[in-house]
Amino acid sequence: MAHSRSNQTVTHEHALNGEKLSLLAVFAHPEDESFGPAGTLAKYASEGVQVSLVTATRHSAPIDVEPIARARDRVCSCRASGIRRACLFDNQRGELHRIEPHVIEERLVQLIREIRPQVIVTFGPAGLTGDSENRIISEVTTAAFHSAGDTRKFPQHIADGLHSYAPQKLYYCLLPQSIVKRWGVRGLSAAPDKQITTVLDVSAYSEAMKNALYCQRHSALDFIRWLTENPQVEWNAEYYALIESRLHKKARREKDLFAGLR
Repeated sequence: MAHSRSNQTVTHEHALNGEKLSLLAVFAHPEDESFGPAGTLAKYASEGVQVSLVTATRHSAPIDVEPIARARDRVCSCRASGIRRACLFDNQRGELHRIEPHVIEERLVQLIREIRPQVIVTFGPAGLTGDSENRIISEVTTAAFHSAGDTRKFPQHIADGLHSYAPQKLYYCLLPQSIVKRWGVRGLSAAPDKQITTVLDVSAYSEAMKNALYCQRHSALDFIRWLTENPQVEWNAEYYALIESRLHKKARREKDLFAGLR
């Protein structure tokens, strides 16, 4: 991967209706965005889109890593990707199955109504490696996409000045089977190529992606080592399936998560 994001210019940061473009990424673990859509987040941040991130659990760094170092990793990663706002739900990793899904959904709906993103992205149910917590967050995020625009859901938010808001598009971040097969790497979850609706060229953001990955060194050494030992793995593109859309027209193939919105 060559190039850097320094040559990018801020353009098209408003929707057709004049609203500021906003993207919300929702993941189970603090390091997920670095190994999933880091290029996507950097791309849209460079274009002036308001990029926000939610993670449901806190770092599970080695015991000898101080909490301040973990917090520093979080800030470092967000700055590297251009994320303007990060929200940590601060649940213990591995404990999401003990929390009622509607509790997480309510917090996420509250945030959606506050941030008002047109686009929401999350992993598909299998995540990148079949992690069960990715499945939980994928299902909760999908439910929150619908609930945020429903006035009957969580009416208590009105007391905080937050009214119903309906995001326009929901995407799952996936790895196509053809890519995983070409990489020849085991242990990755793959989706049939026909499910992919959107492919983003993120080759220009390699520097930001590498920096975000380095920021996770305290909690993801095994994964970083895995990438180092598999040089054939190249993150020049990131792949999505459009799961829900409130737009009247949907393109069969997209090159922009905000297609139809700007």
